[in-house]
Amino acid sequence: MARVPRPRPLVAAGPLAIAIGGAILLGSASGGRVGSRGGAAPFAPALAGAADAASVGSPFVPSPPPSPPSPRPSASTSEPSPPPYPAVSAVPPYVLDLYAAGDFVPQATDTYCVPASIATMVNLMIRGPGGRRLDQTTLYRLARRYSSDRLLGPGAEPAGMARTLDALRHGRYRVAAVPTRAAAIRLAARAIRRTHRPVALFVWRGAHAWVMSGFRATADPARTSRFAVTAVRVEDVWYPRISSIWGRSYRPDSLVPVRQLGGDYLRWQRPTVRYAELDGRYVLVVPV
Repeated sequence: MARVPRPRPLVAAGPLAIAIGGAILLGSASGGRVGSRGGAAPFAPALAGAADAASVGSPFVPSPPPSPPSPRPSASTSEPSPPPYPAVSAVPPYVLDLYAAGDFVPQATDTYCVPASIATMVNLMIRGPGGRRLDQTTLYRLARRYSSDRLLGPGAEPAGMARTLDALRHGRYRVAAVPTRAAAIRLAARAIRRTHRPVALFVWRGAHAWVMSGFRATADPARTSRFAVTAVRVEDVWYPRISSIWGRSYRPDSLVPVRQLGGDYLRWQRPTVRYAELDGRYVLVVPV
């Protein structure tokens, strides 16, 4: 069944829009876990990795060189028609949420958080259940193929995720590695506001991926740099599982206060592999 079109956003007046590569107001947040979502918990899948060394003065990690053409999933191989704009608020707090019922795709196996996140992101970007028709095993193989040879064990790297999203032709994505959590969330909010496409956050020190589909802020990020993100909308594809390490997973389209992200969105640090361009930073895959 076709999705009911979403209303166009109403945008409050303000200063000119800020480019996604522009200056970022850095902030800090505590690294300890805030509160608990309860429950005994699961397995933290080993996903991790990235691309080449980050360029000075930019949060983006340079993309790996292009690889030979690869088979694509059967669904959605052509450019989709632009989705209707999601509803946003016209007055503070500024609210934007791309999510609609049915967009969420849970991961099929313990190690499929990247393909499930990609499928969820495709649903957020197009009309209809396109992501639900994508085969997670095919997406997993593509993401691993596009990952670097540093990858050990199951899972896929952020670079593999970004390049798989590129291959699906829903717009370009790049890996960003940012020194503070506050700066990473601001970058994500700007990217979502500018492109109306979702962001992937690599949580649990790089072991897992969430989808960020929206946010709440004190002002419109496209109109001013003087804004603070107070909460984010997330889809945790681990849901409804419970992790023995990280606790209960969030329901789809949960509104999570930024101050609470310190329990999950932590600096990248994989136990068996060094990623010089990612280690000690907050990693995300953003639309450009």
